[in-house]
Amino acid sequence: MIENTVVAELEGIRCPVISPEAQIEIKRMMPVWVPGFRRRDKDAVDIAKLEAALRTLQ
Repeated sequence: MIENTVVAELEGIRCPVISPEAQIEIKRMMPVWVPGFRRRDKDAVDIAKLEAALRTLQ
């Protein structure tokens, strides 16, 4: 997941950025990986936005 990061820069700050696919997996799997972590409404919205953006790239 982290091995396919790219380094991005914004206003002189550089940091690794994970892929949209990895972001989707994290948001889907956190309640499974961390018992007691509930899925938030925001996560479902984020997943839908990420998937829609990925479809436009195909």
